[in-house]
Amino acid sequence: MPDAVLEKAKRALPEVKTPARLSDSLTRSLNAYALAATASGVAILACAMPAEGAPICKTLSIDLQSSSTFPLNPANQVAGPFNVAQSVYTQYFSTTGISQFFWWNRGFFTPNSAGAKVLLGPKGLPADVAFGAEIGPGGQFGKPASYGMLFTYGRGTYGHAQGGGTKQKHRGNLSLLQDNYVGFQFAQSGQSYFGWARLRVTTKEGAYKHNFTALHVLGYGYDSTPNTAIAAGSCAAEEQAQNSGRGASSSDSGGASLGMLALGRAGVAR
Repeated sequence: MPDAVLEKAKRALPEVKTPARLSDSLTRSLNAYALAATASGVAILACAMPAEGAPICKTLSIDLQSSSTFPLNPANQVAGPFNVAQSVYTQYFSTTGISQFFWWNRGFFTPNSAGAKVLLGPKGLPADVAFGAEIGPGGQFGKPASYGMLFTYGRGTYGHAQGGGTKQKHRGNLSLLQDNYVGFQFAQSGQSYFGWARLRVTTKEGAYKHNFTALHVLGYGYDSTPNTAIAAGSCAAEEQAQNSGRGASSSDSGGASLGMLALGRAGVAR
């Protein structure tokens, strides 16, 4: 084969390159980067892990009218630790020349299991807890008087001897003019948990054109960490949304930095 043809054939073959040996300093740098990237990934994963305990809340729409009961069971236990109830009493009294209609309503927040207690206020009845107030260890919890009576409303009987009350003044601690928070404590697996229930009382015309009450259970919240206080009215949904926003921002910035580091000079150029 002529030399010119042989030379042309050699140039047509792909050139085989021998892998270059990396310097010791560059090898150490790449190993350090791999270790840092792994550590950063673990840190990001740790930040994304949910906390062991956090406030748990649920919105309800329970209307107790006439005489009725609702079992409040925040942690879905076998037996609900509390009963929220309303009772209605009516009596039509008639004698010679005298006819009177007596009526009154009462609301109750009653412990229903071992370890279930209510935050107490004046007269040993359930307290009207202010929004944002702390409910937790150190509070005056116990079995409330009068089955946990929340309010009385109506004409009562025989000069209000057995009941009665108005929106402005009655025998319980709850307000009949605004939403109320009742603090509670319940036990699960030998541990104590603290929470709140949000209640509202409204009135509606009933028998003999007199107003009767309806007791509304609007929601509850409790902290899933044992022996941990919770603020009345606090809700985990808002906190989770805020934490999710912060977490996404941190992860995005961290991922971009590691990606640029991996690409080296090409990453900076882009």
